[in-house]
Amino acid sequence: MRYSLIFTIELEHDYYSVTTPSLLRIVPTVKTRKILIGAGLIVKFFQNKLYVLVKHIDDTIPLLKLSNDFKLQFFIEIIDSNFSSITNYTSIDPYNVKLYFSNTNSIIDGNNKSIDNILFLNEKLPIFDATQAYAYNDLVRNGSDVAYECLKKVDANTGNLNDDEQFRELEEVSYVTSETAIRFTGTATTISLNNPSTTIEITYYKYNIITNDFDIELKKTTIGIIENPTEDIINKVSLNFLDELNIPFQEGIYRVTINSQEEYFYFRLENDWQPYIGLINIHNNSLATEDEYRILKEDGSFYTIAPENTEIEVRNYKIRFAPAQYLLKYVCKTNLVTDIVDDDGNIEFDNLGGNIFRSRLPVRMNEQAIDTISVTYTGSDALKKTKVPGHRELSILDDENKYIVSETFLNL
Repeated sequence: MRYSLIFTIELEHDYYSVTTPSLLRIVPTVKTRKILIGAGLIVKFFQNKLYVLVKHIDDTIPLLKLSNDFKLQFFIEIIDSNFSSITNYTSIDPYNVKLYFSNTNSIIDGNNKSIDNILFLNEKLPIFDATQAYAYNDLVRNGSDVAYECLKKVDANTGNLNDDEQFRELEEVSYVTSETAIRFTGTATTISLNNPSTTIEITYYKYNIITNDFDIELKKTTIGIIENPTEDIINKVSLNFLDELNIPFQEGIYRVTINSQEEYFYFRLENDWQPYIGLINIHNNSLATEDEYRILKEDGSFYTIAPENTEIEVRNYKIRFAPAQYLLKYVCKTNLVTDIVDDDGNIEFDNLGGNIFRSRLPVRMNEQAIDTISVTYTGSDALKKTKVPGHRELSILDDENKYIVSETFLNL
């Protein structure tokens, strides 16, 4: 019996330089598991990658019992508690705000998410804007899709991507950031108002595949003088994702405006998303407008590799996480240590006084520890290749940036 691979979803994490990422796994939803079994598809998650395969009737003909218009859903689950400490991503509300990945065009700008023909499922990094303020750990990109990592707080109108004291240039790839996150909700939720008012107008919109915008109005709710006769100041409003007949909306992303305030929600009726960090939607319908992202053609046949057209053109999707950054800090026993240097010249250290040396800029976390640190010691030759500390013992530098600091005590 023969099987052919039709698509993969690979999880990448830049912390891992030696082994493959083992922090997360991809799990089909219950509904998707039933669809896969009914369609004759096999799904396997191994190491850091999800594989979906199709069975063949014989050596040449794959058997796919699935319409050309479908959606498959998968959860991303954290399986290693180290995820939060080594990853440059922090959710402000992990219970309600989840990552949302999709093979559709961007919900932000309507464009596809590929960079150098890599099919990312996460939103692209936001474009750098010199008028905006940036914080330590922020990720941005320039107009050529080159990624940059912010190294310290940068005030508005002072940022410069070419200033290596402010930003570090990364590879030409995209990473998961808060751009990829969205608030998940059931049929009802409460939202705080940025500008409290005595009158409220709430409008719900769904996505329009023609305009690539959330501009199809579904319903409108008004709180005016009749609903609020005492003209109390309203600070919070209740939203419900039901139509006028109290029938739930279809699952998906919705834009809701509350007066001038704009919010995005992923409505999901089932309550099985809560333990997970994110949701992946693999569409093969009108939402997946780019052929390179779709799995089947509109006639239900596979995309195949020319010129023989006998092999399935596999869709390889990627989700990539950036590692956390940290400051290297050495606390010396005596004042006989006069200098600490990086033999490779990549890390510069400042003498903070009190026998403390700290890296001037943060270093990207990596599972393979740097071992090129030398210590200059009074009355002795330089002590070469002192081991850089690992990432197990971490503390927080309590300033406006909240740097992670790796502290090592030298018995010198």
